Amino acid sequence: MPEWLNFVDEKRRVNFVKVLAEISQLQDKKDLNFIIIGALSLLMQGYLKYTAYWDIDLLFRNAQRLKEFINHPKPQNLRIVNYDDELMISEKITSFHTAWSFTKTWFNVDYILREGVFEFYTENLSSFKPYTTIVELKDGKFPIELYLAHPWDLFVEKVLSPRVVKDIELKVDMSVDIRHIYIIYKQEHEKQDFWEHIIKKIRRINKEIEFKTKLSTILNLSEELGYGQIIIPDSVSSFLKE
Repeated sequence: MPEWLNFVDEKRRVNFVKVLAEISQLQDKKDLNFIIIGALSLLMQGYLKYTAYWDIDLLFRNAQRLKEFINHPKPQNLRIVNYDDELMISEKITSFHTAWSFTKTWFNVDYILREGVFEFYTENLSSFKPYTTIVELKDGKFPIELYLAHPWDLFVEKVLSPRVVKDIELKVDMSVDIRHIYIIYKQEHEKQDFWEHIIKKIRRINKEIEFKTKLSTILNLSEELGYGQIIIPDSVSSFLKE
């Protein structure tokens, strides 16, 4: 059993595996239609080590691929409840909220469209490899093969997120996004290739100054937000001031 399954409630574990295995079947590996983003991608890649009611966030390439996914035939024993009557469209995000179940428990599965964000995560498709595992349960083996958002890209997006800016302004000490930023930072900040990856990303999207300013603020507020003091090494401090 993969380690991350230990952080899925035992009573919900079987359904979770079956849902992920079905989503794996629906992901077009030859012409990628969506990737997994958000907390689940961090969980499956070993960054998050706590138990929670995990949602599944699917970021789609475009509206056409989203519609194809919705209309694609699915197993008869899979129940899907749509929370929305139609696509929920706002200025910066289009979403469709559902819940999936093969058993008595349910998992939220959100379909998401955000202009330019799919490309942000998948710009290096040639080196983009899926997460693969086979989970053995009492009722069979379930292969999971899914393209997950790179944790370092998630770090960039979360730091730049308007939601995080608002959480910082309001000093929201329970912000999930801020919690994830601290977790990734603590695990990666001593790695030179982490910062090389970050700088390439933020320069490519022309957000270098904005990113450095926001990350500096987030790190300096760690104690006030209840995460303890984060010591910023000279190398990181110099990077943020460049």
